[in-house]
Amino acid sequence: MTDNEIPMSPYGDFLGIKIIEFTGGKAVCHLELKDHHMNNGGRVHGGVLTSLADTAAGVAVRSVRPEGKLSATTDLSISFIRPPMGTSLQAHAEVIHAGKRLFRTEIAIYCDEKLIAKTNATFMIVDASPG
Repeated sequence: MTDNEIPMSPYGDFLGIKIIEFTGGKAVCHLELKDHHMNNGGRVHGGVLTSLADTAAGVAVRSVRPEGKLSATTDLSISFIRPPMGTSLQAHAEVIHAGKRLFRTEIAIYCDEKLIAKTNATFMIVDASPG
């Protein structure tokens, strides 16, 4: 599978997320931090971290889900460990369980090689919409 086979979502493009690698239920995504990623306190907004985690997990799932199927996030929990103090983020996602209908993932987000957040997400495998 190549990057051309797993395009970034419009929302991921809007945020500036880049797919670095993906294969066999694993994915790495990268985000260069910009002013619009910050909250009023000058720190990275929690929604940016959550979006990066969800995107990386979705890419990991897409790399192993059944042909012709789609996936949708059904739940996601995130634990913020420390504020990112660098200029970029990297999310490492892995599918830890691939069932018939549900895929479980774990995601770790790093800034300058320091762990800043841990996430778990579940995805439901669904049929593509006709049309």
